[in-house]
Amino acid sequence: MKVFTYYDYIKGIHSVRRNFVSGLAEESATYNLIITKDDKNENKPHDKLIKEILKDKKELVNLVNKFLKPNEKILEEDIEKYTNSYITKKYKSKEADIVYKMKNKDVYFLIEHQSTIDYNMPYRILNYCIDIVNEWKKEQKNKQSKYPLIVPVVVYTGQTKWNVPRNYKDQQIKVTTFEQYRIDLEYNLIDVNTYGLKDLLEKETMFSYALIMEKAKDKRNLVNNIKLIVERENNKERLDKIWEITTYLFGGILGEDGQEEIFKIINEKVGENMESLVQRIVEEEKRQRKELERKAEKRGQIKGEKIGQEKAKQEIINKIKTQILKTKQDEKFVQKMNNILNSI
Repeated sequence: MKVFTYYDYIKGIHSVRRNFVSGLAEESATYNLIITKDDKNENKPHDKLIKEILKDKKELVNLVNKFLKPNEKILEEDIEKYTNSYITKKYKSKEADIVYKMKNKDVYFLIEHQSTIDYNMPYRILNYCIDIVNEWKKEQKNKQSKYPLIVPVVVYTGQTKWNVPRNYKDQQIKVTTFEQYRIDLEYNLIDVNTYGLKDLLEKETMFSYALIMEKAKDKRNLVNNIKLIVERENNKERLDKIWEITTYLFGGILGEDGQEEIFKIINEKVGENMESLVQRIVEEEKRQRKELERKAEKRGQIKGEKIGQEKAKQEIINKIKTQILKTKQDEKFVQKMNNILNSI
């Protein structure tokens, strides 16, 4: 497992411009499967999937334990989300920059998601690590203590081979006389292309399932990959999440026929929990609508936004109603679900 230490910090801080150019942020991603006429960068499912999953501490722990394989496994209660105001402000516009830290230990996990090749990655990782150390120093208030350790991780979900050097020194000029002064900083790489479906299925985590979805090359492939996940998975909580991902993130791509296939096999396992699934969708829809209204009000576009929201909401409701009917539930159950949906 690769880490960023105090030694790297001292060498790096004198080698990098202090004003980090924001233009080195992640390029606009392209993705063979997900491109549609109505896509906006911020709404692409692949931009949201990894971030949404890794918001869950349990999934971050699974990533570290099952993909990085440390000498000692970490536990969910061992970590916390790093919410330093400076870091949050600096990276708030990026979809997948996620920072966690160990509780009562100055060990940080930096997760950077890439769906495209970026040859500036070694430089970006170095800057991110330096930023975290700089903020850590401010929090110490002149106390003397050893510098923190940072575990940088790049999650790559593109379909082109990742051919970017993993160590910063490999992109520095080579001068034999001064070899000892080169910055030796290597990031950990989780490349979706290096894992087979069987390997990812066996890990049985939402993160590994996300990578399986990312491996899909077209709609049919995506449907089949999700079905493989559902057939393997028996945890109801994760099955619920898979259904929500299918509905919210991939609904437009899968279409009604694709959603129906997935819905049927999930329903066979969690049919008795359908009411709670629909109820959660209702609550999430209400939450998202309030957030959109708040943003629209700031922009002075509340009327137009509401029209668009109502249209989108009705489409989701109609899809869910159709899916419930196709599962051949009894009339009383269908009516109950319709009442819940109509309450949105």
